[in-house]
Amino acid sequence: MEYLQIDAGPTTYYISGHEVPTAGQLPWHDEECDALVAILEPELLTDEVAQEVSLGLVRLRTDWIETMGSRSELLHDGIDNASVAIGRQSRVGDGDSMTAWHEQLSAWKAMIDYVALGGQGASDRKLVLVIGPESDVSLFKDRLKDKLRRGKTADNGNSPG
Repeated sequence: MEYLQIDAGPTTYYISGHEVPTAGQLPWHDEECDALVAILEPELLTDEVAQEVSLGLVRLRTDWIETMGSRSELLHDGIDNASVAIGRQSRVGDGDSMTAWHEQLSAWKAMIDYVALGGQGASDRKLVLVIGPESDVSLFKDRLKDKLRRGKTADNGNSPG
């Protein structure tokens, strides 16, 4: 999957499909960042993908990890459990990383607007993962890029079309 870097004012966004980059692939390397995960196609969030995403995100220096869309609570819980499994926190709820899920953000426009606002985390480094078919991931990246660069909504609908 192709990565896209967008510098929007003081904030750097690094956008990918569901593959979590390593710290060495990130433009900020091992510095702390926030992560936002947009689930465009919940059927593609298999148990295997959820586990890969969860482990990949908690192995990075993430402060906040937020999931959006249908099945976001499932992924959120997997992230919390992965954090415990690797010893990052002693039990779910210790807050390392801080996590949140947003099932109500299931429309593309709502997700793009939320990502553009930066989520709950205060870092100026944002890792954005998009779970969906490659064509939808590419379109989501383009719309987010438009939103960040122009400061306006890229579309007025919820669908890729």
